[in-house]
Amino acid sequence: MNDDPLAALIVDGAEVDRVALASALMGRVAIDRATGRFVMDDGYDRLDAKRKLLILLLAQKAALLLGLGETDRLAYRDIVRMSGLREGTAAPGLRGLKDDRLADQDANKAYYVPNATLRRAVRLFESEGSR
Repeated sequence: MNDDPLAALIVDGAEVDRVALASALMGRVAIDRATGRFVMDDGYDRLDAKRKLLILLLAQKAALLLGLGETDRLAYRDIVRMSGLREGTAAPGLRGLKDDRLADQDANKAYYVPNATLRRAVRLFESEGSR
């Protein structure tokens, strides 16, 4: 046991809160077991553009954790296609998620939600509902 109060600041970048992730996705996006593709639920349509983009990134992470995907990252063109948003809406929305430190980009410019910020991303759905 560590009595150092600073130890509470340490996060495990590999740790994922699966319960929180599932609660954010529930009623918004399902994942097809056979194909790994996303199936948008009714709750997805009620989300604003920023949350639609974020929920896709979270769903991609869930697909990876379930063994239904190969990565937790999505290319910009795939995000636009899956989200149903226009590029003029998706691009600033993704930039906003990065500015808010809810999402990041890898060396190939693919977007993802870092494990260390997953709880913050999920709280966006808890605190503000499905606006």
